Amino acid sequence: MLVVQKYGGSSLATPKHIQRAAQRIAEMKKSGVSVVIVASAMGHMTDHLLKLAEKTVKVPPPREVDMLLTAGERISMSLLSMALLELGIPAISFTGSQSGIITNNDHTEAKIIDIRPNRIIEELNQGKVVIIAGFQGVSEKKEITTLGRGGSDTTAIALAAVLKADRCEILTDVDGLYSADPRVVPEAKVLTSVDYDSALEMASLGAKMQARSIELAKKYKVDVRITSSHSAENKGTQVFTKDTNHLNFIEQIKVSAVASKTGFNLFRVKISFQNFLSLIKDISIPMRFITQASSEISFLCEREKLVRVREILNLKKLNFTEEENVVAVSLVGEGLVQSNPLFYAVLGFMEKENIDCLMTITSSASITFVVKIQFKETLSNFFHSQFVV
Repeated sequence: MLVVQKYGGSSLATPKHIQRAAQRIAEMKKSGVSVVIVASAMGHMTDHLLKLAEKTVKVPPPREVDMLLTAGERISMSLLSMALLELGIPAISFTGSQSGIITNNDHTEAKIIDIRPNRIIEELNQGKVVIIAGFQGVSEKKEITTLGRGGSDTTAIALAAVLKADRCEILTDVDGLYSADPRVVPEAKVLTSVDYDSALEMASLGAKMQARSIELAKKYKVDVRITSSHSAENKGTQVFTKDTNHLNFIEQIKVSAVASKTGFNLFRVKISFQNFLSLIKDISIPMRFITQASSEISFLCEREKLVRVREILNLKKLNFTEEENVVAVSLVGEGLVQSNPLFYAVLGFMEKENIDCLMTITSSASITFVVKIQFKETLSNFFHSQFVV
């Protein structure tokens, strides 16, 4: 039996956390399971490294950002390997490039194009635990690349697919995927299971997974479980393929979770439609976070891209406004494209509470409302109490 486990940064935040993870891995290995571990950077290491870059230069070059950030995962992978060796468990750590993870050359947002796992398989056959630095790879031009925020999830799912692992466990500091952020909504509950489509929507809107990783899991039918790194007994959330043979109501409207994503700034740019496509290509913002009118576009930009986006907008001499620190609060479920009464109920509540709706983004699986950060808790709790099944 082969299991791929990914440990998030909070699960490897300190030497004690790393020792605890090593004990858990050792117990699994002793039970006869072959184990591949994907390690994230310790705690807030990635944020710390980004801040160092920003304090050193005005605009950190993407190639050098990748060189800098990949150091975080290399630290945690080597420390975890040391901890296992001290416990008498054969282990070896590899960087992304040593693992055979080949990407395109898009620095800070690279995509995996191939995995050549020869060294991984060789070491597994020798009975070792193989520990791999998440979030990174090497391009065909021999450049070190990173996979974007949450990229360790994608590393783990991709490896599980190519190695044909029996399952992939995403280990975090929480018990699984919740019906809402439990730090914001006290009544939120762990979802024992969720289908790939809902998990993908939740991940793209703020849940503890990278959306790309869920896409890979769905494509290659990887058995994924999201669970706590602190308790081996916790079953967490199982991600599954929806059984379309047993639908009760084909057009049923169902809200399964509330997702929220912070760390955005909202840009509004005066621009003609003719220049719209070239701009969105240059700024590289996900299309779902863009709305377009005849002479203006609005889009959400994550913190890591702010400097680059401002640089592009100023270079093109575009007239724009920027609103800092906004949040996207979303209802996630099924059949929401048909949910006009739900939509009106939300807008009525926001009017009553004097909450300005800065942007709305809709799809068949979600409705997202962009508001100022101070309204995150109010809106999330209203959504959960009123709509979550």
